[in-house]
Amino acid sequence: MIQNFFSGLYELFLGRPMPANFTNDYREVIFPNTGLLLIIITLAMVVLYYYIFNRVMSTGLYKPKHWTIMLVLNAIIAFIIPIVQVNNNNVESHSYVYTFALVNAVLSLIFFFVFSILLKKGSVQAWTTPVKWPHTR
Repeated sequence: MIQNFFSGLYELFLGRPMPANFTNDYREVIFPNTGLLLIIITLAMVVLYYYIFNRVMSTGLYKPKHWTIMLVLNAIIAFIIPIVQVNNNNVESHSYVYTFALVNAVLSLIFFFVFSILLKKGSVQAWTTPVKWPHTR
């Protein structure tokens, strides 16, 4: 199920994997692993920002610029993940890999924003970052 979800998601944006002889490697291993790592790392970054930096540690990293730094750092990590996955699975490097990495980075931005909206309420200092909506005190 996870395999089909992530394969469908990435192929929606990328089309069929290239080179074609590696299609099964992408669908069975690379897409699911990359997708799971995307979700796990993005969620961890959001939890780190809202619950560690701005609750437990009280660092004062609650401004939108601090949130943006975490967002960009998450996107950079998300860009690297597919490249590492492809190299670790001995799949031929192709321009498709860099397009895949770019799509993964864009998806990380979307997931980071969604997770932020869902989890920010538990933060002591950053509950209004990136926007006050939907929670107001």
